[in-house]
Amino acid sequence: MNGRLAAAAIAAALALPAAAQERPPFDMRLEGARDSLDRGLPDWREGFGQLSWRSPAGATWLGGYRATERFGQRDREAVLGAYVPLSRGGPTLHVEGSASSTHRVLARRTLLAEVAQPLGGGWVLGIGGKHARYNAGDVSTALATVERYLGEWRAAYTMYLARPDGGGWGPTHRAVVAWQRGPLTFASLSLARGREAENVFPAGILVTDVRNATLAAGFEVAANWGLYAEWARHEQGDLYTRRTLRIGTRVFF
Repeated sequence: MNGRLAAAAIAAALALPAAAQERPPFDMRLEGARDSLDRGLPDWREGFGQLSWRSPAGATWLGGYRATERFGQRDREAVLGAYVPLSRGGPTLHVEGSASSTHRVLARRTLLAEVAQPLGGGWVLGIGGKHARYNAGDVSTALATVERYLGEWRAAYTMYLARPDGGGWGPTHRAVVAWQRGPLTFASLSLARGREAENVFPAGILVTDVRNATLAAGFEVAANWGLYAEWARHEQGDLYTRRTLRIGTRVFF
């Protein structure tokens, strides 16, 4: 299960209740992360920035930039995307694409499309797919999510099916429980297990068993400004285990 895809799916779900709240139209995020790997592998580093704008019609348009260092290789990536309500109270379309001019470890380009459909009673159903092209080959992913909102609480289950070129489909299952007081104040726990296609430099795309546990929390420091942090433990089969600490800030203006 691709980490960016999971983050995008969660962000799409949280955007549904948050978008209804009154807040300034611009949303800026800045974050940095460090991953510690075992087996003598060098640490990973990442810096990310994103700016989004919510139109009066309710659509959200976003652009971002990422700089990473993984397996001793430096990469950069640009991201563009949108969340577009297809009808009032109906489905929301999320589309997102990325391109990397370096693509040593990151994908050369990706394209993601998801649709989230409210079903009533706090239930939401989402389906989508992603295609990623790496130097070593392509990876296709299909996903389906079932969510339930109960007041400030959200529970969700997502199944991912990933397939590298010439390989079979491998499933990954992710469960999330989240509490959200507002767009800046929240806490969440997610657990995932399954099989994942990962681009491991210099070996290329490998399919391994994975286990992941992620804790995230954010709080509002002042009006329209918040801080957040994330800790994760990810087992990539017998290749390595990495522990991630991510810290960021979010500002509405």
